Amino acid sequence: MTHTIIGACHCKNLSYELTTGIPAADIRARACDCSFCRAHGAQNWSDPAGAVVIRIADQQQLQRYRFALRTADFYICRTCGNYLGAILADSDGTWSTVNLRLAGMPLQAEPASYGAEDIDARITWRKKFWTPTTLVTAV
Repeated sequence: MTHTIIGACHCKNLSYELTTGIPAADIRARACDCSFCRAHGAQNWSDPAGAVVIRIADQQQLQRYRFALRTADFYICRTCGNYLGAILADSDGTWSTVNLRLAGMPLQAEPASYGAEDIDARITWRKKFWTPTTLVTAV
């Protein structure tokens, strides 16, 4: 059985639709301890066996932010300021983790810390555990 989780920023410029075989009651989001995730109250989650479509209505209102090891783009809406998720894209494909707070789900978040990873370890981990992703932008 598949489940669909739909989330969007406040103004609906950035949105996602995540398809997973995991029931919502069994999902445990990650509460990363980095300053960015703490400041945004992020509770991210990904399913490597699932799929996510991220939609961008107005590309001009998308803020891509990179920090630390610069291995992913963090998507923030310039209009409403919400953080949607993080995206890793390279020649092998595209993967993401999405902020479940934007789906309005009651969450139980597990603490997470990624500060000790080097670039190669971080990219390898993300490709293994993040969700395969399709990006859709309005014309």
